[in-house]
Amino acid sequence: MSARGGPREGAGRKNIGVTKKVSVTLTSELWEKVEQHCAEHKLSRSELIRSLIESSDL
Repeated sequence: MSARGGPREGAGRKNIGVTKKVSVTLTSELWEKVEQHCAEHKLSRSELIRSLIESSDL
């Protein structure tokens, strides 16, 4: 049996939580702000949204 390929214990990207797909409707201007902020701070959209939610009083 080959030692390559297939699932291996501890292999792969580690989970940080539960993934749920959402759709967000924003104006073109707001999307541009989001994209600009993410580019400037080297963040994904998910990282930006997660940080905004974590810093809120939800």
